[in-house]
Amino acid sequence: MAEENNGYKISDPDVFSRGSLKLTYDIMRTKNAQLALSVRNIIGGEPLPRGDDGSDSKYADYFKVELDSFQVRAVVEGLMQQVQESAQSPDNPGAMIVAKTLIDEWLALARKMFAELPEDQKPPDQMQPK
Repeated sequence: MAEENNGYKISDPDVFSRGSLKLTYDIMRTKNAQLALSVRNIIGGEPLPRGDDGSDSKYADYFKVELDSFQVRAVVEGLMQQVQESAQSPDNPGAMIVAKTLIDEWLALARKMFAELPEDQKPPDQMQPK
């Protein structure tokens, strides 16, 4: 559902749910503690304004993610590492599914960030012909 609330959509690539950010933090804290703290700090900030859906639960909160491209890349790499580790340890197949879902969300943010780069900052093979 792409509900619009005060100028943002929950389907926007840079809008993450509290749950997604918490799960990302849980996975990343053993792989990159400083980056995990940056993700957790997003949750500690002010959530985006809610619409008139009537929900007062903090679990219905959404946050705008404003990490830099290097941090987003490091999150994706950490999540990919989790997928590889989960594949080698069949004890918790749910961990792999969660990590893959989170990778999709973070890659959508990375694609948005890349698309917003000025043409002169994109790699040569990605530049549009003039």
